[in-house]
Amino acid sequence: MAVDWVKIKTEYITTNIGYRKLADKHGVSFRTLSQKAKDEGWVAERKKHREKVVKKAVQKAANRQADKMARFTTVSDKLLDRIERVIEESEGKITAKEIRSLTAAVKDLKEIQGVRSELDRQEQEARIANLRRQAEKEDNSGGRIEVVFAAGPEEWNE
Repeated sequence: MAVDWVKIKTEYITTNIGYRKLADKHGVSFRTLSQKAKDEGWVAERKKHREKVVKKAVQKAANRQADKMARFTTVSDKLLDRIERVIEESEGKITAKEIRSLTAAVKDLKEIQGVRSELDRQEQEARIANLRRQAEKEDNSGGRIEVVFAAGPEEWNE
């Protein structure tokens, strides 16, 4: 019976099966299979295949997230349009309850869209600048270590 090396190689590359189990499963010697795998670079091909699968999965997840964000944006735009219409149609006759409701809706929109206030942005920039200053201080130390002895020379001799 002829050995289907393409099938065996494909199974190795696309699954988590090891050489020994693969050899037993297909009725070939472990030594022959491992030598063939080494000669043809199966390990590198498995790694390449896995990286490709991971890349596709990450791209798919990113696309789903982008679609979700697009839907959020569409819904929030519609809600904002509705708020504007309510304000325009009220002709200045908005009750306190309506104002609270509209304010809550705008706040929710802001949270959904991740809009930051100017103060939030400035605070974040200040934190980043502080972290950069700390990193520069560490970088400028030149790798020097300072050792300070608490005792004087007379105590070292004891």
